[in-house]
Amino acid sequence: MKSNNKIALVTGGSRGLGKDMALRLAASGIDVIITYLTKEAEAQAVVADIRQQGHRAASLPLNTGDVKRFPDFITSLQATLAKDFGTDRIDFLVNNAGIGGYSPVPDVTEAFLTSC
Repeated sequence: MKSNNKIALVTGGSRGLGKDMALRLAASGIDVIITYLTKEAEAQAVVADIRQQGHRAASLPLNTGDVKRFPDFITSLQATLAKDFGTDRIDFLVNNAGIGGYSPVPDVTEAFLTSC
């Protein structure tokens, strides 16, 4: 099932704006990987919708507030890219997941993220 389609990673893609972005990307001909925090069933529904459009899709759990888990996520992402997409890279990142903390990017620390 290898293709030359571009691949987008949409964090927080199981609902709301992330879901809308993931579906729009697929409608534009882009394969999509979404992440979710707790809404696995909703994420699987988005994946099914994208696949119905004829594109490849996958979902992976990710807690963007727990940076210590990022290495595990990267390992899962790399395995998914290799197995389901036949590649080792993504082309686009839509960094949609997050929580309501505000600070200039240079001032963001792990402590700030865990306090939000």
